[in-house]
Amino acid sequence: MQPYLYLLLLCPIGSLILSHHSNTLTNLNGNLSNEQFINGLREADSEVLASIYAEFQKPVVRAVSALGGSGAAGNVFFQTALIEAARQTKQVELPAEMPFFSYLKALAEAHFSDWMAERGQPVPDVATDPEAPEISFPLPSSEVLRETRQKITAWRKGEQTDAEDYPLWQKMRDIERKTTGAAEDAPKSNFARNLLIFFVLLTMGYMAYVWFARSKTPAEVYHDNFVPPESLMADLSLRYGPARGNDSVTARPSACEFLLREADEFYKVKDYESAQEVLFEILSDSLVVCQSDALFYIGVIALAQENPELALECFAKIEDLEHFGEDIYWYQALAFVKLAEKNPLLRDKAARAVERTYSHTQDSLRREQAEKMLKHLAD
Repeated sequence: MQPYLYLLLLCPIGSLILSHHSNTLTNLNGNLSNEQFINGLREADSEVLASIYAEFQKPVVRAVSALGGSGAAGNVFFQTALIEAARQTKQVELPAEMPFFSYLKALAEAHFSDWMAERGQPVPDVATDPEAPEISFPLPSSEVLRETRQKITAWRKGEQTDAEDYPLWQKMRDIERKTTGAAEDAPKSNFARNLLIFFVLLTMGYMAYVWFARSKTPAEVYHDNFVPPESLMADLSLRYGPARGNDSVTARPSACEFLLREADEFYKVKDYESAQEVLFEILSDSLVVCQSDALFYIGVIALAQENPELALECFAKIEDLEHFGEDIYWYQALAFVKLAEKNPLLRDKAARAVERTYSHTQDSLRREQAEKMLKHLAD
């Protein structure tokens, strides 16, 4: 627990504030009926959506984690299940007596299992809880599930924003931003400024550091924002679609798929040198159609190896801007931040690279990341 939170618990005013915050969350959960959940989701009602998040997000995440998914995967498939459920409410008549949570959980598990099958991974066995209500309503087909995931992937890239369910997606993102940003926004509120008096009296030296803005070092900024893909092939599937451009042998030689899969096997066990060697084979064999793929992942691996110079060299040669455009700007910016870690005189250049990323991305979450990076890189 942070020291100032411990102090907050000791003071009466802090207890009252925490009590008020707890009551607010209780009111948010409410006790809605299945029909209210279904109708609220169909109409993208913000209050009902917030109640769904407060009441069902953690249990659904735990259900996906029980199938072998990570906590992050659980959150992704909770979001996916909500979009799928909203789609179902508009296309078919969901029975009002059906337990909404049970159906939402079943949709999340179905999406996770289908996603694993799509990646060629073993499909987890979804155990049936004998005490849980039986779901008599049929789940969507694999084709429908994958169509929904492709739609969400397009939204994350800033595409297909005219889709019917896109407003619901935006409201979900707003709820998630408010939830994750609550701790960051709290110091800006009036009650926190009043509590600052107590904190300064008791922990003046510590709070002077916590409550006043400070610039982060380039090393901290890089560490906070460099998140390489877990799998090269999974990342390619998101960019090209499940076929990964293999619908035409003449357009996409089979050697591309073979070498990329081989590199991915090394990459997933963090044998980066071997992965790069395989990717360099694509360049040396003049497999032009997949050279952008190889250059991009050589650059990402170079960043993982703390070699920003090689990364920048690779990113500059990529010609396939359709599939890699925004990410090129993002990883180039991180490469300059890494250079600034080695040479503080390059800090301004790193900030300009982040600014280019901000102006060339349509992904709202990445724009938020870029804004925070600029704030931390400011002198």
